[in-house]
Amino acid sequence: MANNIVNNDYTYTITPDPNNPAIVKEMPEEIDLTLAGVPDDGVISALADINISNVEFPALGDYKFIIRESASSDQINFPVNNEHEYYMYVSVRNKLGTNGRPTGEYIATLSSQVRDHDTGDKVEATFNNHARRGHITIKNEVSGNLANTEDYFKYKVDIIGAISGDVFTVEGQDSSVSYGGETITPNSKIFVGQDNYIYLKHGQEVTIGKNGNENELPFGIKYVLTEVDANGYVQYVDGVEGNVSREKIVIDGSTGEENRVEFLNHKEGNILTGVLLTIWPYALALGIVVSLIIAKLISKKKQKN
Repeated sequence: MANNIVNNDYTYTITPDPNNPAIVKEMPEEIDLTLAGVPDDGVISALADINISNVEFPALGDYKFIIRESASSDQINFPVNNEHEYYMYVSVRNKLGTNGRPTGEYIATLSSQVRDHDTGDKVEATFNNHARRGHITIKNEVSGNLANTEDYFKYKVDIIGAISGDVFTVEGQDSSVSYGGETITPNSKIFVGQDNYIYLKHGQEVTIGKNGNENELPFGIKYVLTEVDANGYVQYVDGVEGNVSREKIVIDGSTGEENRVEFLNHKEGNILTGVLLTIWPYALALGIVVSLIIAKLISKKKQKN
């Protein structure tokens, strides 16, 4: 699936500590790293090495360098991880001859490798970049004394801004629905670039783009949800009467905010004057039949007398 493909460039800066013994020459100031391909279980990684073989250290002593992630080619969906920095230490010593005396030749050694700036522990400089994505939740409810909780309602889903061919999962709708006099098997996926529909009855809600998965929708793209036919119901979208459509932008799900749209279909009818009875479906027809039979028997009995 196209939306599982990652292609993003990151830049890392290597900054000398101002208290170093001297200003070094030929130390790389930046390192570029590309993450590309299909993530394995939602994770994709790449490795970059810092080559100090050509670096000139003009003075003896211990040097410190700060490694930070500084840029991302897609800052919207893959923001820079600026919560971590790492320290690289280099020890520069005078090479000793066989007699134990300095030769005047300097040797640089990564004696401490890399240390975490919080704990000071020896670690690999690892930057975890989490994609900013969100899933869409759509809920349907009915209200009113003529509303049937078994009625299905049809909604068109348009994803705008995603790559044509991207596929997003749909979870929560029934595997078989009755709509327009037909039995329909809804699609469990949204295909960008095609017409997509979901079907919901009272109390149901679906999720488009699996929550907490790389299948979620990219941050910042638009989605439009449109109710196709309310079948005589009065429509509400997010509490507003008369709307059949709602356009929103996918927000960053990690903030706790929701990409959510709620549809309400209301159907109300006047009640005829008379005795109010609480009945189950089909009980009213049975009651009428029984009443007619009893009335007929009574009528025959009166005739015999």
